[in-house]
Amino acid sequence: MLNEDIEEQDGYHYDFTTASEWEIFIARLEEIIHEWKVTHVPLKSNLKHCQLFTSSWETQQESLSFADVDFTLTRYYAKITEEEEPTNSLLDNDSEAAKLQPLEDMMSMENDFIPIVFEGNRSHPHLLTRWYGLRDFIVLTPAQGVVVTSESKIKILLSSVCIAVNNTNCSVPVFIQVLEPWQNFFFGICEAKGVRAEYEMVHLRRVPPHCKHLTGLLNVFKSKVGTTKLAESVAVSARLCYVLRDWTSFAWMQEPPDLEFLMGEVGVGELGTLPFGATFDPVSELVLYASWYGLRESVVVDSESYSDLDPSQAPEWSVAIKMADKPMCLLSEYLSEFMHLCSNNRSMADLLGDLLQHQQPGPTLTASLNVLTESRVPTISKVLGQAKGTFVRDKTREGPISDDLLMPLLYFLFPDADENMRSPYPEYLTNFLIKDSKPNQEMFAGMKTAPVDSLVWRLAVVMSHATHTLGGVKAAAHLWFEFCQELRFRWERAIPIPGVVRVFPDSKTCLLNQKLQMLNCCVETKTKRENALLSSSTDDLLTDDSEDDEEEFFDCEAEAEEFLAAGDIPQRRRPKHSLWNKPVGRYKRCENLRLLQTGEYMYIPVTQDPTPKTEDQLEEDERVMLQLGTDAQGMELRTRMMSASLLSDMESFKAANPGAELEDFIRWYSPRDWVEEEEVDEFNQKKGHLSPRMQLPGNMWVEVWMAAKPVPARRQKRLFDDTREA
Repeated sequence: MLNEDIEEQDGYHYDFTTASEWEIFIARLEEIIHEWKVTHVPLKSNLKHCQLFTSSWETQQESLSFADVDFTLTRYYAKITEEEEPTNSLLDNDSEAAKLQPLEDMMSMENDFIPIVFEGNRSHPHLLTRWYGLRDFIVLTPAQGVVVTSESKIKILLSSVCIAVNNTNCSVPVFIQVLEPWQNFFFGICEAKGVRAEYEMVHLRRVPPHCKHLTGLLNVFKSKVGTTKLAESVAVSARLCYVLRDWTSFAWMQEPPDLEFLMGEVGVGELGTLPFGATFDPVSELVLYASWYGLRESVVVDSESYSDLDPSQAPEWSVAIKMADKPMCLLSEYLSEFMHLCSNNRSMADLLGDLLQHQQPGPTLTASLNVLTESRVPTISKVLGQAKGTFVRDKTREGPISDDLLMPLLYFLFPDADENMRSPYPEYLTNFLIKDSKPNQEMFAGMKTAPVDSLVWRLAVVMSHATHTLGGVKAAAHLWFEFCQELRFRWERAIPIPGVVRVFPDSKTCLLNQKLQMLNCCVETKTKRENALLSSSTDDLLTDDSEDDEEEFFDCEAEAEEFLAAGDIPQRRRPKHSLWNKPVGRYKRCENLRLLQTGEYMYIPVTQDPTPKTEDQLEEDERVMLQLGTDAQGMELRTRMMSASLLSDMESFKAANPGAELEDFIRWYSPRDWVEEEEVDEFNQKKGHLSPRMQLPGNMWVEVWMAAKPVPARRQKRLFDDTREA
C-alpha cells in the first residue's frame, strides 16, 4: 500500500487544453471589469435637469490587445453626490429586483439635448452621454490609426463584449467604436437581471425624406418596438437647429487693430499696452436652437405638409457658436514670439555683430579702493569679468532699432531721464508705505511677477513690441543691450533705478525684479559709503574735544546727582580714555544702561546694514550649508558663515563702548538672555547673569566675542560688497 501511495503522488497530470488568443482577450476584459467593480451596481437617485453636463466626469483606462491590434478600454462616469436615497418609485413593482440604472437614465427626459463642448478631438461630456443619457458606461476603442471596418471583426468584438458582460454580471453598458473616428460610430450592449439592451446606430450620407419630420421618426420608432398601437402615447423631445454661416453684411463691432504700430510717431499710450483681438471675426458659425421637452405625440403634428413646431413659440431658445480654426490673434502672436526668445542661445555679439566693440575695463578709483576690502584671492566672477571685459556700442553704426524709435522706448522705461517726463511711474512704486493703491495685488498673489506698470512690467511690454514689430530677436537684443548700458551708467553715477520699489529684494516677485531691487540697494549703499567717507574726517576733528567735555559733564554732575540721590558717594572717577582707546562709531545712548565694569553709559553702535539677498542667492546659501555636512569641520564652517553679521555687530559694540564685556553686549543685543536680579550693584543698576543657553560650554557667542576686535562699522570689511554685487 505504501508503494502504491508513492506512485500516485509522483504521477504527472498533463493538461492538453490551451487558451486561444480570443479567450485571453475575453479573460482580460473580465479582469478589468472586476477591477473597476462595475458588477451589481446599486440603483441611484434620479438625475436632475442638465446634471450630466454640470457634473464633473472622471475616467479609468486600461490597455489590452487582440489579434495584433491594441485596444483601450475606458470607463466614463459622472461624479454625482447622493443627496437622497433612491425612492421606492425606482423599484419594479412587478418583481423584487430593481430596474437597471442605464435604462432608467435613458428613459429620463431631464438631460435631453445637453450641451457638448468640443476640445480638439474630444467632447465634454462624451457624445454617448448626449445620445443615451448615460451616467456610467465603458468604451472599447482601437489604437490610434487603426480602423475596424470589417463586419466579421465587428461581430467578434461584440461577441467578446457580450461574453465578458454575462460572465461578470456587468450592469454598466459596454460600447465598441468602429468605422472612421470622425464618424463617432458605436455599437453597445447592456445585459443584467434578465434584461438586455442593444445600442445600435445608422450612419447615412443623406437623410431619407420620411425621416426629416417627426411623423416619420415616430413610425420608425414604433416599427422597431414591434407594434403600431401602444398603450400610452409616445413622449417626444424636439429641437430645431438654425445655422448662420455668413454675416458679411453686418459690421464687426470690435475696432480693427493698428497694424502700422510704431511705424510713425510713437506715443506713451501705445507703448504701455499690447494689442488685443483677432484680425478677423473668430466666430465661423452661429447656431440657434429652439427646443421642446416632454411633448405627447397626440398634441403635436410635424409632417411634410404641416408643423406645429413654430420656432417663435418654442419654450426655450439657446445659442451656440463655432470658432474659426486657429484664428490670427494679436496678443497670442506677441506672446508666442516673446516666449521663443527663451530658447534662443545666440550671444549678444552674434546678434548685433559689428554694432558692439569689445573694451577692457580700465583702472578706476572705485576699483582701487575695493582692494582694501576685498580678499587677496580673486573670485571666479572677477577673473571671468576681467577676461570678458564689456561691450560698448559703435556710435558710427546704426542698430536694428533706429535712434528715432529707440529714444522713446528708453524714455518710457526711464522717464526721469526725459526733461518732459511724459510717463512717470505710479506713486506706490516710489513710496512703499502707500496701501490699497496697488492694483491687482490679490490677483497676482500666487504668481512670480512684478508690480503693475513697474520697470520690469514695462520692459516686458516694450520687449514684446520690439520682437514683433521692430525686427525680431535682433531688435530685442539691441533693446536689452541699451537697457543694460543704462543700468551700468546709473550704477557708476549712483543714480537710483526708477520703477522699482526701494526695499530689499521681494521674493514674491520675479527674479529680474529682485535683481533690479538689489541694484538699487547697491546704489543706496554706495551713496551712503561715499558720503560717510567725505564727512568722517570732519566728524573726527569735531568730536575730539566736544565729546570729552560732554562725557565729563555727564560723569560729573549727572552721575553725582544720581549717586547722591541714592545715598552713596562715588568711590572713583571715570578713567579718561587713552588716545588708542577712544570710543568710535556711536549712534546714541542706550537709555540709562551702564557698563558693568566701568559704569559708563552704554551707547548703541553704528552697525552695518543687513545683507540683502535675492531668491537665487538664498537657495545657493542653503545648498552650501547642506553640502558642508554634519562633521566637526562642517559645523565649524557653518558657524563661521552664520556668525559673520554677529562678529560685525560685536566689533562695532566694542569700538563704541571701550571696556565692555560680553554681558554688556547681551543686555543690548539679546535682552532675553540676561536674567536680572533684585540686588543692585555699585552703579545703582540691577545685577544679573547670563541665561543657561549662554553658559553652555563651546557657546558660539563667547567664541565670537573673544575673536572680535574694537573696529567701527565704517572700517570693517563690508558684509555687503555693493561693488561686486552690482
